[in-house]
Amino acid sequence: MEDIKAIVKNVIKEGFEFEIYVSQSNKVKIDIEDKAIDRVEASKEQGLGIRVIKDGKVGFSYTTKLTKKDIEDCTKIAMDIAISQEKEDVFELLKEQKENKNQIELFDKEGLSKDRQTKINKLLETEDKIKAYDPRIALVRDLSYTESTYSYLMENSYGVKIEETLSGFFVMGCAIAKDGEDTSSGCSYIASRFYEDLDFDLLSKEIAINTVNLLNPKSFETKSLPVVFSPDSMVSLLRAFSSVFLGDSLIKNKTMLKDKLQEQIASEEVTIIDDGTINRALGSSRFDADGNPTQKNIVVENGVFKMFLHNIYTAKKSNQESTANSVRAGYRSVPQTGIHNFYLVPKNNSLETLLGAYEECVYITELMGLHMADPISGNFSLGASGIVYKNAKPMYAIRAVTVASNFLELLKKIKLIGNDFRFFGHVGSPSVLVENITIGGV
Repeated sequence: MEDIKAIVKNVIKEGFEFEIYVSQSNKVKIDIEDKAIDRVEASKEQGLGIRVIKDGKVGFSYTTKLTKKDIEDCTKIAMDIAISQEKEDVFELLKEQKENKNQIELFDKEGLSKDRQTKINKLLETEDKIKAYDPRIALVRDLSYTESTYSYLMENSYGVKIEETLSGFFVMGCAIAKDGEDTSSGCSYIASRFYEDLDFDLLSKEIAINTVNLLNPKSFETKSLPVVFSPDSMVSLLRAFSSVFLGDSLIKNKTMLKDKLQEQIASEEVTIIDDGTINRALGSSRFDADGNPTQKNIVVENGVFKMFLHNIYTAKKSNQESTANSVRAGYRSVPQTGIHNFYLVPKNNSLETLLGAYEECVYITELMGLHMADPISGNFSLGASGIVYKNAKPMYAIRAVTVASNFLELLKKIKLIGNDFRFFGHVGSPSVLVENITIGGV
């Protein structure tokens, strides 16, 4: 890193600030099919991104080659881009090193060094448990295990320097069930920073339940009625609309929350938090991509919209303070605003309480077509599958129905929040009961 910084300093012209970002990632993926190893893949990637700023205007370039000439060329390209910008802007770098007192675990050396055969055996055991759950499960497919490491080092012209090494573990699988002429499929996944935190028993049970519960669906007439969203489906909605809370969306006028700070935008039941300091969580890190220490931000509290999530740039554009929500996808991109661990705070209600709150409701277990959701208006019309409940008892499955509403309207209609909280990746939620949503039948 010191060599890279020295090369950049020799090329950089007077009046330029600069930031160097070097990263390296390693990944191993194991696929299992029919009680045997189907494929093992290993990959590695490294590169350098250089961001320069002059008069508030930014230039950026990256390279996958770390020779002296490639670093020099990359720096020159970034400077040329900054100079070519016609419009004045307010980009700036962090000017002093910030201390982070959060002692969070982010790297699992022991889990990564665990014997590979042990990990394969765990996958094979998971496959057996999925099949054993119900005799109607005919096939387990797409069962895979992925482990990864990501190391980065960022340093800027003001001497700010941060470096971290992160681990990640991801297991997913699907199954197909048959009952007479009907077939159904279901999937689930688990993910963690630490191998020992992976709950394989939970995964096998969820895959099996998601598969058999949707067998033998019945037709459903379009109507408006209470809906219980499972943790997985509610996470899908939160992830799809998380951008409305970001500073980038605010300054680009791409959020319906632009003029709603300190207003009631949701039911009083709703508190939404973004927290980059949760120990061992997938979205946690000691610093954000600008170099600010991560922190816990209460975005919505008892239904009141409290803050947008900002990095240095969007905070300055909005006359706000950074909330340490600068993220970057890697050396190929510049920092943007993003979420860390973004979640709906759970309550004390059991799932049974939610399902029995009304005489009839629909329990949505899967949402599809989330890329079609509109974060600017908040409107969505999504494919869905689930189970119709009457008097707290499951009656029949429904597939290929449509759930249509508006994200803010949905938040306002939340009546009860469950205690069955789950993180799926770095977004989390419990089950949620929403009053009266239109379900389009088939």
